[in-house]
Amino acid sequence: MRYYRPPLFGTLFRLEGNFAEWSIAKRLLFAALPAFMLLLVISGVIAHRISQNFLHDALGRSSLLATLAQAHEMEQVLQQARRELLYLARTDISAASLAHHLRTRAETMGTLYREIAYQGSTPDNRMVLLNTGRDVWMVPLEQALATRFGPLTRQNAQEPKSGFVRISAPTEVVYPSVPTAGTVQGLSMHVLRLTTPVLDAAGNQTGLLTLSVDMLALRNVLSVYASRRSPLYIFPEETEKHRSFFFDAHGWILFQSESPEHPNLELSTDTVRSGMRGDFGRPGFEAAFRPNPEQERYWGMVTEVQSGNSGQSRLGTMLEDPSPMNRAFYISYAPVTFSEGPGASTVVVGGIAYTDTSFLAMAASYKLYGALFVFGLCASAVSAFILGMLGRGIAGPLHHIAEEASGKLEAGDMTPIELGRVHPEAEALRQTTNDLLAALRVRNEDLRQREEHFQTARRRQRVCLDTEIAQQQPQSQLSPQDTMPGIVGTSEAVRGLRGLIRKASGVEADVLIIGETGTGKELAAEAIHMTSDRAGGPFISINCGALDENLLLDALFGHVKGAFSEARGERKGAFVAADGGTLHLDEIGNASPKVQQALLRALSVRRIRPLGSDDEIPFDARIIAATNVDLKDCARQGTFREDLYYRLAVITINTPPLRDRREDIPALADYFLKQAAQTLKRPAMGLSRGALEKLLAYDWPGNVREVKNCITRAVAFAEGDTLYAEDLRFGAELDPTLSHGALLPPSPAMQPGMGQPTAPAGGQGYGPSAPPPPAPVDGASHGAPGGTVYDPVTGRIVSAASGAGGPDWADVSGAPGANGRNARPGAEAMPPLSALNPRQRAAWEFISRNGGITRTQYQDIVGNEIPIRTAQYDLQDMVRKGFIRKVGKGPATRYVLTDGAAQAPSRR
Repeated sequence: MRYYRPPLFGTLFRLEGNFAEWSIAKRLLFAALPAFMLLLVISGVIAHRISQNFLHDALGRSSLLATLAQAHEMEQVLQQARRELLYLARTDISAASLAHHLRTRAETMGTLYREIAYQGSTPDNRMVLLNTGRDVWMVPLEQALATRFGPLTRQNAQEPKSGFVRISAPTEVVYPSVPTAGTVQGLSMHVLRLTTPVLDAAGNQTGLLTLSVDMLALRNVLSVYASRRSPLYIFPEETEKHRSFFFDAHGWILFQSESPEHPNLELSTDTVRSGMRGDFGRPGFEAAFRPNPEQERYWGMVTEVQSGNSGQSRLGTMLEDPSPMNRAFYISYAPVTFSEGPGASTVVVGGIAYTDTSFLAMAASYKLYGALFVFGLCASAVSAFILGMLGRGIAGPLHHIAEEASGKLEAGDMTPIELGRVHPEAEALRQTTNDLLAALRVRNEDLRQREEHFQTARRRQRVCLDTEIAQQQPQSQLSPQDTMPGIVGTSEAVRGLRGLIRKASGVEADVLIIGETGTGKELAAEAIHMTSDRAGGPFISINCGALDENLLLDALFGHVKGAFSEARGERKGAFVAADGGTLHLDEIGNASPKVQQALLRALSVRRIRPLGSDDEIPFDARIIAATNVDLKDCARQGTFREDLYYRLAVITINTPPLRDRREDIPALADYFLKQAAQTLKRPAMGLSRGALEKLLAYDWPGNVREVKNCITRAVAFAEGDTLYAEDLRFGAELDPTLSHGALLPPSPAMQPGMGQPTAPAGGQGYGPSAPPPPAPVDGASHGAPGGTVYDPVTGRIVSAASGAGGPDWADVSGAPGANGRNARPGAEAMPPLSALNPRQRAAWEFISRNGGITRTQYQDIVGNEIPIRTAQYDLQDMVRKGFIRKVGKGPATRYVLTDGAAQAPSRR
């Protein structure tokens, strides 16, 4: 739908007709323009006033602060030299010692200290050490004495007292012959000399020690502060112009600041004295410049510095009076003082003058631009407000109708648009829009009902799993090698797993299978066995985490007759029983250190020694270990032997978790549907599309095992031949009694009634396909070494010699009610369902609906791969409690409802 929006500015700028014919909007616009211009003029005037007032304050403060900082920095350099000289005066005054000290300082401080001179009490006891910048050189005495203004030249000043240091005037000294870089050349330098007396042990003065400070170092201090490297640097503007210069106590300008990139540049006053008249060069300092007395402001500054005062003056050019035609400078000055000793008054060495022209232009520009910007925004806001009110008055109702209609369309709200009193044009548009919204409301409701019906039918439509599987991986792309019994799926991860299994089965090497719980590690082990040359041999699986240490050792290595008091027969053990085949060690990470040590030796020599035997028995069995933990991490923590890990991990296979191969879920669902229907004697089952989408959306922390349990449980409780989304319950949807924790089987070592844990088939052990041995009576041995037996009720190893006090292991099948003859006759004698454990309650609905159950069906319904012993114990416990009775023998054994349970199937 198109909405007409009247133009706000289209006709405002066309000055057609006389003023009386103009619209109100045009009149208001041209009334706002003069006001806008007036505001800009006012803002410019105010900004100019602010910049002028700010200039004097900001520039003066920042300039004076920088001047004081430079003076302080130079004073610190001189005080450091004073402390250095006093330290040298108290050390060994020998040429070697002083040369070593000067050389050390040259390595760390460069040419800060140029000379060290000593004048002893005798003419021969004098020496001068010179830092040439490359090395320390002892100046010959004749050259030192002949050098004008040298350190050995007698000064007229009074010699300092002990502990005091006298500072000389800045001096230029030239050494005519100095060896440098293999040549002899002259060396010129400008120095400040510090002198102090040297005393012997008795306190008598033996001479004077002089230390010279290179004035280039002092000049570089000014250069840094006048550049962007200054610690006080604030404003990053390209137009900054800073200049500092140093003058002595007599008003001679000695040097000016230079670029810090050229620290070795000669001292100069060229820029400072530009445009001024005066004296150039003084004895002992040729680069010095002294302005004429007519420079009254300059000499006033010198007078203030001589008095130890700092301050500021406004000048025109660098040192001239200001004039209207010249750009004004602010020059700040501060004295550089030196303390000769404790309690002595400070000596004014000279002064620093600092000019800064950047802050003036910078501060004025920033303030002016800021004021113009603020007032420009204010003027723009006023104009925008005027135009906004104009537009709102003309097109406001139309915009409101358009926005309301757009918002209702986006939100799906087709209620009529309500407005207050508006002009007739807007009212007509509102009525038309409401009519369209009403028509859309009827149409949308019809579409919603159709979509809801379609989605419901789609979710309950039975999906063809073969088609879904083919969409994930067309069967035409699968080679015969890509299929493997028990390994379901066509994803890249599963195909890679099959490839690893096929490669592992082709070699005779031990294998370590690593994977999360429920990812099919035992199936992978069986697949390796079935596709290897050992397929004709036995496949024996031992769960190392389900057995006690002694039972596990006995199950693995066996014992001979008479090995312990109750060892009435011989037991070969799993290694020997698996001869010619494969031994699968599941949950190897849970094996105790003793078992790990025994396994390491057996795998190393391929021979075992049964308990009680003196002979070692060779075995020919391939070892496939499996674990759901990181054995490397366990080895680092000390809970698993590292050498055993590397012995097992000849070939390592990782079983992928289901979250990494979600595309296999349709194939797994199809496989487990067929398996559950066959196990539970149900017709062929299918999945609705909603159920498949629910399976694909879940994260499956329990991996493939959780998928199997979920589908088996749904098939057991399903009413028809199709599983719908509501039939699949997992995660938070499970009833607390059917939660993951409730369905976990009890530990084989602690489950009452389980007897011996499963061990390998083959005569001596108990495998998944072999029935457990009869429970011994009156303390008969279970084969545990050392005269101990396993108590299936308490879950502990107890002594076989406990006699009458030991556990009574009579077969529970002979207990009252086991065959139905002594079963409780009525519902009144039957306990409530709360007397059942979570596994039994999970299977009770199936039992009550079908009238009975087999042990295999019970295992499939409960899930979690519970052992046969646990299933038998649960069923026999229900027999004792009167819920069911046992009929038939052997493979035909079945558990059916008792008369009382059949009469009260819903009893709680």
